[in-house]
Amino acid sequence: MLYFHAIKPNLNNMENFMNSKVIGAMLILGPLLTVIPWFIGSDTSGMTPSEQITAILAESGTVEARSILNVFGGIFMFAGLYYLARTLKSENNLSNHFAEIGGLLLLVTLPIWVVLMGTDISAIDAAKDHGNEVGATIIASSIGLQTIGILLVVGLFSLGISLTLLRKYKGIIGILFIIVSVAAFIDMAVAPDSEAIGMIGWMGMFLMTLVTGILTTLQKEN
Repeated sequence: MLYFHAIKPNLNNMENFMNSKVIGAMLILGPLLTVIPWFIGSDTSGMTPSEQITAILAESGTVEARSILNVFGGIFMFAGLYYLARTLKSENNLSNHFAEIGGLLLLVTLPIWVVLMGTDISAIDAAKDHGNEVGATIIASSIGLQTIGILLVVGLFSLGISLTLLRKYKGIIGILFIIVSVAAFIDMAVAPDSEAIGMIGWMGMFLMTLVTGILTTLQKEN
């Protein structure tokens, strides 16, 4: 019994250590699998649905591979952020509330992201079987799913506040999450034509998630 009690804290610490490794790996893989595929294939942003279906059919194999990577990237990233939020439970009730809100919103974002990123695959299959008009309709119908951005912004903003209140990673990561979330919101609601603000907001989110993953992976056992 004495031996059991002596090793129990060490076992608990090792469990937390392994959890941080897994969460960190997810936060690293997620942004990489999401962002890198964006540089593969043609950019269809700004095109009409009819133009988009023509463009993606011309390189359907590349687009399907890109979509699959984006789906898995989102799964890793949002699941990792959700579990990160769960690790932030503390005696600070305000931080706990923000962590719970952020984690919940990011978890809700996950299935919407999967559907949105899988739109091109569905559109390609539909266009091949039933014609380009059907494929274009699927693409057009997915536009409403892009409101996922507001869930992501508010979720990361809340997570950033929790990290800041707890001074996790010396509070720097939380503050940067807040900054990039605000920039992304401004890009959506106020200045959608500003490339600089959009870059700071959206690319900043992925970069900060990647950095958080690295820091979490390197976290030492207490």
